[in-house]
Amino acid sequence: MLNFIKKIILPFSLSINLYAAPSAVYIELGAGLGLNDTQNTKNAEYVYDRGYIGSISLGYQADKVRVEIEERYKKDDLYSTSIGNGTSLKVDGDLVSDSQMFNVYYSGYNDSKLISSIGVGAGITSLSIQDSIKDDAILSLQAMFSIGYMIKESFIVTGKYTYFYTQDSSNFKANGDNIMLFSLRYLF
Repeated sequence: MLNFIKKIILPFSLSINLYAAPSAVYIELGAGLGLNDTQNTKNAEYVYDRGYIGSISLGYQADKVRVEIEERYKKDDLYSTSIGNGTSLKVDGDLVSDSQMFNVYYSGYNDSKLISSIGVGAGITSLSIQDSIKDDAILSLQAMFSIGYMIKESFIVTGKYTYFYTQDSSNFKANGDNIMLFSLRYLF
């Protein structure tokens, strides 16, 4: 019986505890791209080639709940614009989005190394087109879903889908964007 406990019960119970949600401060670095390719101002529709997104988050995980602040930078290459009558004009320049978000997640830890999370966030975004059209402090909302894999207890690699929404502002119409990010989280 003692042998059964040593070989079966003890390793099984340790493996369950091994993948429990640790409580820790973390930093997360992410990279990805947006799946949409248009941005509307009050007067024109801009079409862009998808560029890149970079993000950095600092947060705290307590059991299965995480809270974080996130800085996300997105830069896309403008391709064309159409004004009112549908005429398309070629343009050159950048569409830049800079966001600061506060996010809350619920993570599903279990006895495997796979971790699923759902979350919501709110914050502000600065949008600019070629430094000629710019709005700061646009209210932004997001909903996230991710699947992660725990490489080690302190390293988690994640694939994350985000629906990111910005409200109407002085120069820009409300806009939604679908974003895919891949990230690495380190728990201290």
